[in-house]
Amino acid sequence: MIFPVLEDLARQFPGITPAQDKLPTPCDGFDVSTLRRHLLGWLTYFDAAFTDPSGSDRPDPSAFTGPDHPSAVIAHLTATIRSALAGGLATATVNVPLLGGAYPGSVVIDLLLIETLGHGWDLARATGQRWNPDPQTCRHALTVLEGVIQPEYRGPGMPFGPEIAIDASAPPLDRLVAFTGRDPDWAPPVR
Repeated sequence: MIFPVLEDLARQFPGITPAQDKLPTPCDGFDVSTLRRHLLGWLTYFDAAFTDPSGSDRPDPSAFTGPDHPSAVIAHLTATIRSALAGGLATATVNVPLLGGAYPGSVVIDLLLIETLGHGWDLARATGQRWNPDPQTCRHALTVLEGVIQPEYRGPGMPFGPEIAIDASAPPLDRLVAFTGRDPDWAPPVR
């Protein structure tokens, strides 16, 4: 499930222009440039975790300063995941201290999927691009999130806002976005 989403994300970045860097995003407090660095920092963090699952030396995602080559970061991460999966990553324990400890590799891949789906949507919305991940992938990510997000992870200064009420028949991506605390109808302010 992760590989098509990473491919879609790789197609998002070239569509972002420097003139869009200061535009707001649905991710509270992040403009496009800040969100881009945040996402690339986390992709680099996951890459390090999949490269050395038992290690603890991980880059600080919030300190990411580049090089800002999204296609290279995503290509490297994709190759790392493929290699790690071939070596048994899915059932290996992966140490991800910033995410609370060590988890089976399949769980860490799901956490990467959630990060990529959510922030891919943020970037697409903020920059007027399409973001249409597979509905089944979105349903899977939502199921994972519903199982791990506790109330204490929501609110000011936390990774998720309060869940947005949405109809159960809404598309899976809209339900996923609403569960993370974002309004599925968010649009950039009119200038």
